[in-house]
Amino acid sequence: MTTHDECVFIGRYERTFIFKAEGRLTQKSLWNANTAVQKCMEDPAVSFALIDIMQCTYMDSTILGILARWAIQFTKTHTSLPFLVGLEGGPLESIFRRMNLNMLFRLVERVDGFEKQMLSRLAFSEQQGKQEYAEQVLSAHETLAELSAENAKEFATVINCLKLELGLQ
Repeated sequence: MTTHDECVFIGRYERTFIFKAEGRLTQKSLWNANTAVQKCMEDPAVSFALIDIMQCTYMDSTILGILARWAIQFTKTHTSLPFLVGLEGGPLESIFRRMNLNMLFRLVERVDGFEKQMLSRLAFSEQQGKQEYAEQVLSAHETLAELSAENAKEFATVINCLKLELGLQ
């Protein structure tokens, strides 16, 4: 794997849902990120969520918004914040902190007990129509905008453009 490849892995260890991201995750990873969120939220045996970004070098705002929305939803239906591994000192630390995303997770340095071999790699697939894709991108950016006034200002143009495209304005 080169550092430019996007890889999303999911799995479950006991009652913990695991989402592992590697490489650069961009809008092209939207389907994989949404699939992971859906599988986690549909599994009644899941009590905890773990997001591993130790080998993730980049996430664009769409993926950051999806993770933020997932963390917010998870916290509403479970008793704990999702765990986030690999933020401290990693390439995503400054953007997570600047956008207040770190507040949505319980930060941990490392986790023992599961191996990457226990996870399934999600294959990239364009399974969304243009309308559904635009709606997902809009929702991700609206979620980021709700986290702080700075985020709202930063993503106002993107949100307005997507709303115009979708006929919502």
